[in-house]
Amino acid sequence: MNLRDAGYFTAGVVFLALAKAKHLLRGYSSPKPFDLSQTDRCVAYDALVVSDWLRELARYTGGDTDLRGKDILELGPGSDLGVGLLLLAKGAASYNACDVHDLAKHAPPAFYEALFGTLAHSDAVDVAALREALRRSVAGTPSRLNYVVRRDFDLSAAFGAGTIDRVFSQAAFEHFDDIEAVVRRLTSVCRPGARIVAEIDLKTHSRWVRDQDPNNIYRFPDPLYNMFRFRGSPNRVRPYQYAQAFERNGWIDIQMRPLTLVQGESAGLRGLSRRFRSDANQMSHLTIAFCARRPA
Repeated sequence: MNLRDAGYFTAGVVFLALAKAKHLLRGYSSPKPFDLSQTDRCVAYDALVVSDWLRELARYTGGDTDLRGKDILELGPGSDLGVGLLLLAKGAASYNACDVHDLAKHAPPAFYEALFGTLAHSDAVDVAALREALRRSVAGTPSRLNYVVRRDFDLSAAFGAGTIDRVFSQAAFEHFDDIEAVVRRLTSVCRPGARIVAEIDLKTHSRWVRDQDPNNIYRFPDPLYNMFRFRGSPNRVRPYQYAQAFERNGWIDIQMRPLTLVQGESAGLRGLSRRFRSDANQMSHLTIAFCARRPA
């Protein structure tokens, strides 16, 4: 191990320890890289997420992005339900979301007002109906905006078998401890012909290290890394392992493409722990778009 790699290794251990300490003291926090008080920025972020999903769906299906009448599931919606409201605005029959942590309860009312303000410019959007869906969801009554918090992440219990047409996910899969269980439950709630579009963030999540050494979490052997793990920390599952989990559960037409790659002389491909050194791991892939479908 050269001096540079040793420095990244040491820094990585320090940040892993800090992340676990923060989790123990404050619990799981918002996945957004900025404060929820920045309402306009949060609205723009949610709109970009939906736009990126639909672009990938168009690429995957050859142009079919019509959500009208579709029942949609988002895995791990995070800090607000803005994405759900945007999908309903595009004609979805229902938006269903499941999370382990009730992060959305912290979304400030000003955020939703800003979101409704942007939607009010479209004659095709019934903002009053969206407001009512949000009101009912917050009140815990049946709503087209169906947000469920379950510590066991049991999708079948939350939504029932064969109820979902489209699945979307933004930087959530890398936080699941048991990918096989999640895919199995996902399979049970999806109708024949259902499709999934997921962006998966494979990088280190500690922000300074993330920029300097994006593959830092892969430097550590399992016993050391597991000392600092907590529920929701990066699972270090690689692209081929996601593909295998979906294949085992009967999904077909699996496609993965890199969205960001290791650049130039980055340390991202050096000094990795032994099990991540094989080509099968595709360690140059930092974020990927993952698409698959259930047989019709």
